[in-house]
Amino acid sequence: MTLWKPTLVLAALAAGLTTGAAILAGPPIQKAETARLRVGTFDSRAVTAAFAASEIFDRQLRQLQQEHQKAKAAGDEEKIKKLETQGKTQQEQFHRQGFGTAPVDDILAHIKGELPAIAKRAGVDVIVSKWAITYSVPDAQLVDVTDLIVEPFKPNERTKRIIRELRDQPPLPPDEIEKHQHDH
Repeated sequence: MTLWKPTLVLAALAAGLTTGAAILAGPPIQKAETARLRVGTFDSRAVTAAFAASEIFDRQLRQLQQEHQKAKAAGDEEKIKKLETQGKTQQEQFHRQGFGTAPVDDILAHIKGELPAIAKRAGVDVIVSKWAITYSVPDAQLVDVTDLIVEPFKPNERTKRIIRELRDQPPLPPDEIEKHQHDH
């Protein structure tokens, strides 16, 4: 009799678990009939190259250099060290962005107000770095908006050529970028 009760309990639990699993699984998910999103993608390396050659970056760099000169003239060693560290950190970030796939949100912040017009002009609903796409359905509508994204930085012909050359090459892996930084 003691053997029979546990068997009944196990059978009831098994039946309950099976029924429970069906309940938890729920009905099959139906694909929603919605308008298809068009996703604008860009090569973040091109954005970095355009920014690095822009007047915006040039102003930032001049300001950093002026602050450094003032700190030197004042003998403010703490400020000098802080500014040199800031410059080095920025240079390392530029390498990760310009040769790899590091996000460029800090750069895009300079043209944030222009992004809605760029999206409208390209006919896209979303803009994202092409390196940030983890998955997309095979028939997703991806639109390259790189040229439109770099336009606000006013790249000259030389910069446009550099951007084309960059886009023809795969990004470097992080360890290669780090090795290059330490070699120079």
